[in-house]
Amino acid sequence: MPYFYFNKILIFFSVLYISFQSEDDSKALSLFFNKDSFLTSIEPTETMRNLQNNKIYINTQIAEPNQNLKLYLRFNEYITYITDKNYKKGESTSYEFTRKNNNKDAEFTPSNFQTDGLKSGYESKEILKLDKNIIKDFYFILVDKLNNNYDIYESILGLNLPESTIRPVLFTTNFLEQLKNNNLINKRLFSIFYFNKINNDNNKNKYKDYDGQIIFGKLPHELNDEEVYSEINKNYIFNDNNLNWINVEAGDYHIKWKIKFDSIVSMKEQISDTVTEFVIEQNFFTGTPQFRSIINKYFFDEFISKKICIEDKYYSSKESLRYYYYNCDISIKSEFDKYKEDILVFKSKDLNEIFSFKLEELFFEYTNRLFFGVIFDEYQMYGWKLGRLFFEKYPLIFSVDNKAIGYYKQINIDKKNKNLYVIIILVILVILLLIILFIGFRKYNLLKNLIPRKIKANELNDEYSYGNIEDTKKEIITEMATTTSKDSVSPLGY
Repeated sequence: MPYFYFNKILIFFSVLYISFQSEDDSKALSLFFNKDSFLTSIEPTETMRNLQNNKIYINTQIAEPNQNLKLYLRFNEYITYITDKNYKKGESTSYEFTRKNNNKDAEFTPSNFQTDGLKSGYESKEILKLDKNIIKDFYFILVDKLNNNYDIYESILGLNLPESTIRPVLFTTNFLEQLKNNNLINKRLFSIFYFNKINNDNNKNKYKDYDGQIIFGKLPHELNDEEVYSEINKNYIFNDNNLNWINVEAGDYHIKWKIKFDSIVSMKEQISDTVTEFVIEQNFFTGTPQFRSIINKYFFDEFISKKICIEDKYYSSKESLRYYYYNCDISIKSEFDKYKEDILVFKSKDLNEIFSFKLEELFFEYTNRLFFGVIFDEYQMYGWKLGRLFFEKYPLIFSVDNKAIGYYKQINIDKKNKNLYVIIILVILVILLLIILFIGFRKYNLLKNLIPRKIKANELNDEYSYGNIEDTKKEIITEMATTTSKDSVSPLGY
């Protein structure tokens, strides 16, 4: 018996240890991000060029003594590189040049890298502060030169998937790898959430100065209230049972955050090219020639002929590419009501969702003009790209470990509340019914005890009450005893 109890106690503490161990193993790093303001212009072409770039960044501190540093989030890069725009190596006492040379007296010289944005730079190490967390050995490339087609001179935090042939020195600069190596996370995944500022009370909301939140290392349903901004939980439902995954598409050269939808539909017409790439650094969608034909036929052709809308193009020096775009007079808003159905629909069986957008959701309003949120590259080189317009409506999870993208199937909040009310009402009715049955049972027992017992058939001819039988018996016994005592004679004669 003692051995039996010892085993029970051992199993109990083992389960308890595993529970605490699992909880400790699950770590998250939550950072808030901002975006640079748009530079608008009286020239629609210039406004559109500026609107294309979604310049979101996290604020950090680097070096000793501290220097403030903006790190811009990018999906087209895997590495981390820092420019001298807001980081001064000469003012840091903690900077280290980490390139290994056989010749100890070798000069401080840059290396050639030729990534998407970076041309050459210096292998470097610094101290990086992320809110309350400190990475003492933070590896990055200090920029020497950027590629010629990049006119944006910014420090970049890459969130792309790694290439199989990536150089080790660049691999060590990846942000998620460094978070994991420094024990800040143990799962290489992240989620991106934009805040809905329309419903925020700016006088009370302590996060009013942020545009969104990026969470590393944990799935949203694993987060506690302190790790996730409260407005996110109000707008989205994170249930493990509703989380679905889809594998990213393998690329010939680059592995990017691409997936293949089962179908893409516009105006009830199927679009043949269903492979899409997610690009956090772009506000708009980049569409295909087929979608451009559809949207022209059903919408823009009419209004271009009436000179309410304009088809124009602008040049992106960042990509050395021209884009076609549409901008319309503000009066076009009155036409949106005619298009009740979704104008663009992405269907995915793996993610168990139909991602849909109405016409008004695909327009930006700036400088008293409306800009259509889908652009088309001149040579149709890249296919679909989905930017901030998608992320704001449908938050996604990106897993580097599994090379997959996740999404929580959302339950309609009104429907969920309605179902909750129905359940509450049913529970109340059941409780009331049980109370009524209990009261009825008690009353039945009380009434049963008060009703006289029914007289049996063999008692109907009796001349006396059935209840006096015992008294009659006692009188007969007493009378017989008296008679016997008078008539009896003792054997001795007295």
